[in-house]
Amino acid sequence: MILAPVNIQEIRDLVKGRVQTQAPLHRLTSLRIGGPADLVVEPENTEELGSLLCYLDEKEIDRVILGAGTNVLFQDSGFRGVVIRIISMEHFSVSENGAGNARIGAGAGLGLPSVIKKACALGFRGIEPLWGIPGSFGGAIVTNAGAGGLCLGDLLSEIRLLSRGGQEMILEKERLDYGYRSMTIPDGAVVVEGTVHLTRGKPRAIEAALEKARTKRRSSQPLGVASAGCVFKNPDPDNPAGALIDRLGFKGVSVGAAQVSDVHANFIINRGDASALQVLELIERMRSKVKSEYGFDLDLEIRIIGD
Repeated sequence: MILAPVNIQEIRDLVKGRVQTQAPLHRLTSLRIGGPADLVVEPENTEELGSLLCYLDEKEIDRVILGAGTNVLFQDSGFRGVVIRIISMEHFSVSENGAGNARIGAGAGLGLPSVIKKACALGFRGIEPLWGIPGSFGGAIVTNAGAGGLCLGDLLSEIRLLSRGGQEMILEKERLDYGYRSMTIPDGAVVVEGTVHLTRGKPRAIEAALEKARTKRRSSQPLGVASAGCVFKNPDPDNPAGALIDRLGFKGVSVGAAQVSDVHANFIINRGDASALQVLELIERMRSKVKSEYGFDLDLEIRIIGD
């Protein structure tokens, strides 16, 4: 359904947070690519989000949830519908049981790096290997972000969601269904909060684990450039996508301003004014070559959004 002026006004009446028409999506993603969205809405709380979800479902208006925008590629044509940014949901809580364990609750809009920093500063261990993964906590839940042999699903004790119709749902540990870079959630539901189980640790050990993660990420991934993170999922543990692509000589290969990183071949960087079309051409080239040379069908880790 195409947004009509009456829809935009009704959405403004529902949401006190920021509502922007024809918003340039390249400003909202780490890859810095994407045309305009019909509407970008930033609900201030879960009540506003619930009302908005219910309205969009009733009116059959397309929508997409966006956190920090670190794992997405919007098309050059933009997005026809509503982009919902959940950046206002940044609450953080700690509940200890007195036995060296703690439940850390965090809103979906809080950055994963912030969650890790806060938890470690309080003396809790277990989440350090995920240091350096960018993006929101909600996005990390949905993608089951992982590094160093650990994934977020291993730590989660529950997640709180809003259904397509705006109703609250809670999925506890035993009901979580996750795998490599994937988390199964009910169709149309939106993650609004997650709770992880951590244990008390010694400050020096926590700092050593953090430094190990920092060193690995700084030495193996491009930093300080526009990218969306790893483009492809690893086809299997013994054949990382980056290694396969590297062996085929793709490091540094460019299509316009889109370039395969010369640090890590599973990253595509934007050197300034790259288009989605250029990124997609690089993706297709790499996919096709890996298939023909090694027989692997590379699955995307980034989300491609738009027409």
